Amino acid sequence: MTLSLSILLEALGGNSVGALTIRSWNSANQRGGDLFNAGNGTFQYSAFSASLLKRSHTILPGLSTLTETNLAEVDVFFHGTSFKTLTSTESTVLRSFVKTGGSVIVESDSSLAEQISANSLLESLGLGSRYTGVVDGVNSATGGTFENTVSLTTVGVLGDLRGKRFGTSLATEIESMVTDITPTGGMVIGKNGSIRSMVEFQPFANGGQVLAVGDPYGFNLFQSSDSFLYNSNNQKAYLNFIESKQLRIPVPETSTVLALLTLGICAVGNKLNKK
Repeated sequence: MTLSLSILLEALGGNSVGALTIRSWNSANQRGGDLFNAGNGTFQYSAFSASLLKRSHTILPGLSTLTETNLAEVDVFFHGTSFKTLTSTESTVLRSFVKTGGSVIVESDSSLAEQISANSLLESLGLGSRYTGVVDGVNSATGGTFENTVSLTTVGVLGDLRGKRFGTSLATEIESMVTDITPTGGMVIGKNGSIRSMVEFQPFANGGQVLAVGDPYGFNLFQSSDSFLYNSNNQKAYLNFIESKQLRIPVPETSTVLALLTLGICAVGNKLNKK
C-alpha cells in the first residue's frame, strides 16, 4: 500500500519542483521588449530577465504568435506592455494553456492600446474587460501598498510582502469582480492610492493563475537600483508569483487519476492475495 501511494503521489507531483520556463512576446509586440533579449529601449526588462536567469529559470525566445507548439514546454507566459490583440485562435491556445496549469502575467500602462491588448487576453480566459480605462495614482518608489492578504504574490519564496510598499507610476485600474480567489474571480493584492493595480485571478478550477498588473512593474524603472522609482518589492512580487508554480501540484486528467488509483488498488489486492 505504501509503495502504491508513493507511485501515485510521485505521478501527481510531476514537474512541480525545479527550474521553470518563461516566454514573452518578442520585441516587435512588447514595448518593454523580449525577455529573452533582456528588453528593448529606455523602458526594458533587463533587470527582470537577469533575476530570472540568476535563479536558474529558462527564458525562451519571444513570440510573434501564440500556438500550442510554442507554449508546449512553457510554465509562465509574460504578456508585458503589449499592444497586440489576441486572435480567436490565439485566445483558444491561451485558454488551454491556463486551463491545464500555465501561469500568466499581464501588464498594461495607461495607454489605450495596451489596455485593449490586455483585455483581449483576459477576455480569452472568460474574465471580461477588467482594465477599466480609469487612470490615477502617484509616481513614487513607495506609492503602492500590498494588501494584508495571503496570495501567490504577497507571500512566497522571496518573502512576506503584506502591508509593504512597492514602486508605482500612474496606474490603470483593474476591476476585480470579487474579493477572493474563486474560478473566474479575482483577489485585489495591491493598490496605488485607491486604484486597484494588482489583481490575481484563477480563471479555471484546478488550472493556472493570472496576475494582472495596472502598471508595468517589470520595467527597469522599478527593478533597477539606479532608477528613481526602484523598489525591490516589485521584483519580489513577480518572483513570488512565478515561483509559486514550483510548489503547486498539477492535477492530471481524470483518466490518469483513475489509472493510478486502479494501479494502487490492484497492487494492494495482489499483496493481500499472496498472504
